[in-house]
Amino acid sequence: MNKHDQQRKDALIKTLLKAKEQAETAHLYLSVLGQDPEEIADTIFALEHIEIVLEQLNKSQLVGAID
Repeated sequence: MNKHDQQRKDALIKTLLKAKEQAETAHLYLSVLGQDPEEIADTIFALEHIEIVLEQLNKSQLVGAID
């Protein structure tokens, strides 16, 4: 992977980590306030997807380092 592609990937990871942090905050806020269970479930769903994408990006980063 060239330097420019790596910078894009790093920026994407940074953005996803920020999104994960915001989703965790939203989940906590909604849970504490006893909001709509559907909204709480949506935050859990979003967190799961963010974590899956981060895992995939980290795996591809490891594979790229081996190649």
